[in-house]
Amino acid sequence: MCPNCQAPTRGDSDFCTNCGAQLRSASTAGGNAPPTQPAPGQPPNTQPAPSLPNQVQRSSAPAFSFDLKRLATPDLIIGGASIVVFISLFLPWFGFLSYTISGMSLHGYLVIALLADLALLAYLALRAGWETPPFRLPIAHAPLLLIGTGVQLLFVLIAFLQSDGLGHEFGSYLGLLAALAACGVIAVPMIRSARSGAQGGAR
Repeated sequence: MCPNCQAPTRGDSDFCTNCGAQLRSASTAGGNAPPTQPAPGQPPNTQPAPSLPNQVQRSSAPAFSFDLKRLATPDLIIGGASIVVFISLFLPWFGFLSYTISGMSLHGYLVIALLADLALLAYLALRAGWETPPFRLPIAHAPLLLIGTGVQLLFVLIAFLQSDGLGHEFGSYLGLLAALAACGVIAVPMIRSARSGAQGGAR
């Protein structure tokens, strides 16, 4: 029954057929209201759906893939010679008769050469792992190798000369030759290049 005009109504009617009063609210009519249809002659609603918040794009770092072909010949020589230096530090360096002692045991400062050795190997391994490293160093490749191999050679040479009255063993010769090879392969071309540049500037 219509609450406004008391006229009988159907149970499923939303509006009174006599006075037009609304019988049920939209919330009690059941379910969500159907989408509104545009009036005749009006264009359909073409508003785009609300866009989702922009997500921060994370730049993915290049994948690490170890490949020795990324290293130049001097890099490979330095890497191989540095491995030999690393091994030689734990071999007998000095001895007398049947008594022998390693370079690391007699000269504790050789740990500096050991750290320089490990830093060189780690750096070369990173260069072999990435075509383009995801980071930039504050120093160029060649000067960095020259510093690392120079520090390594300096402390190996000092330890070689300080035998403390003992005779030299195989490890000391091996370590010195390997350190010389590692430093020379990068130092000699840089010295030649510097001399050529100085002579060219003098002309």
